Amino acid sequence: MTRFFLSGFADEAAVELDRQIAVLKQNDMRYVELRQIDGKNIGSLTDGEARSAAAKLSDSGIGVSCLGSPLGKTRLDEPFEPVAEMVKRLCGHARTLDTTLIRIFSFYLPQGQSAADCRGEVVDRLGRMLDLAAQEGVTLLHENEKDIYGDTLERCLDLFEALDGKLKGILDPANFLQVGTDPLAAMRQLLPWIEYVHIKDVRLKDRRVVPAGAGDGHIADILALMNGKGGDRFLSVEPHLTLFAGREKLEKDSGPVLSASDEFVFADGPAAFAAAVAAIRQLAAPYLA
Repeated sequence: MTRFFLSGFADEAAVELDRQIAVLKQNDMRYVELRQIDGKNIGSLTDGEARSAAAKLSDSGIGVSCLGSPLGKTRLDEPFEPVAEMVKRLCGHARTLDTTLIRIFSFYLPQGQSAADCRGEVVDRLGRMLDLAAQEGVTLLHENEKDIYGDTLERCLDLFEALDGKLKGILDPANFLQVGTDPLAAMRQLLPWIEYVHIKDVRLKDRRVVPAGAGDGHIADILALMNGKGGDRFLSVEPHLTLFAGREKLEKDSGPVLSASDEFVFADGPAAFAAAVAAIRQLAAPYLA
């Protein structure tokens, strides 16, 4: 049996860390996946800002499940040195914020180059990032973000196998759906490497991001598979139900334009976040710690 703990991207509910903490408490959550603090990306925080955030979170009884970093969300033909420097900086922040997990990606392909052309460089870069993180006792979790190298089941599987068990994974059901991959089939094959699940669902008939269970992400079935792994695992709520501040900087395609009269459109970020949390609480009720 697995004990699941709820976490989430509270920056979708509020920009300021104080307000993020308030929203987490309102939803009876004890963990956060830190991505943006006071409008600043986690990868850009200074050491002092990380210490200040850690103190606020600790005083509030909120732990950090993972750093939702932008590592690897750059083009493969851009220099590697800034990536390496960010790995080192984020490993320091991970120690400060008392987590051993950092979310990463596997790079955008340069224009005109195929995935096959880029495989060697992707594997090499990820290997170097893993070596840096291992020196600090940090685990890197690859997310299947759309439009990066590892956005399909086949390429995710290849990366996990090529990196000899060093790379672990985050499964995002919605992202797989958006590139034509069945997330349940992906979970069955990638289960040995998956340590963490992002809770985001998509309704394929209109490409809408919807609360967990309202789409085609097979989230209940994915949780049942994950339950067989045992241990303590995080389910990280990533609502994407409203256009929260900064979302356009995080994704190339934020989905269809919606109006307030559409289903699953909420008045503000806190309302959307609360709806997303309520949906996963219902689906995951048998497993939640």
